[in-house]
Amino acid sequence: MTGIPEQRDLLVIGGGPAGAATAIRAARAGARVTLFEKGSPGRDKICGDGLTTSALRHLEGLGVEPHQIDSWFPVHDVVVRAPYGVERRFSLPRGQGLYAVVATRRDLDAALVDRARKEGAEIAEGAALTSIANTADGVVAEVEGLGEVRARFAVAADGMWSPTRKLLGAGVEGYRGEWHAFRQYVGGVSGRAATDLVVFFEPDFLPGYFWSFPLPGGRANIGFGIQRGGTHSIQDMKGLW
Repeated sequence: MTGIPEQRDLLVIGGGPAGAATAIRAARAGARVTLFEKGSPGRDKICGDGLTTSALRHLEGLGVEPHQIDSWFPVHDVVVRAPYGVERRFSLPRGQGLYAVVATRRDLDAALVDRARKEGAEIAEGAALTSIANTADGVVAEVEGLGEVRARFAVAADGMWSPTRKLLGAGVEGYRGEWHAFRQYVGGVSGRAATDLVVFFEPDFLPGYFWSFPLPGGRANIGFGIQRGGTHSIQDMKGLW
């Protein structure tokens, strides 16, 4: 990116799915859009990778194509186990499109940002927000590597730890999120771990759950999430794993 015009219609802060989708829609509507991301497109997220039916329909509308995502893996069966041991398999409709897919968050993020760029949004990578303020005719932001950027509107899509929220003094003191999550990628899986989306509501994890999501090449995303403030503390995570 070589430069940004003095005045933009929209600044999008954060290059994850929410920010990229906003940039795509706004650019299609004819807005002059700049999206800036403090890292590089293609970030990881622990509780990610599983794409629901609704998410797939949104991706279609945004113009993201499966062939753009190397880790794209359609799922046709879901296995759910209740805390008391009863297990059920739910088969998704065949021959009527896709209803569930697993794709690594890094690949998905990168594909969405690439789509935003193709729609005409300007993308700035390695550009962290350092200050932001409301003005009479919009917003003015200071961004690392870009300097001062002005726009009519700004959308903060920079996550639950939002730097924008903190810079505007709207952060919640002591807030640390609602859930703990632990995840690992593993290889050499077989059986249903290689094909099915699995969710177990194990008694040890309640009110949380364990998941196993299949990926190409005999890989899987496995992990668990537990609710903060429940029966487990963050210090319990290692033992639970």
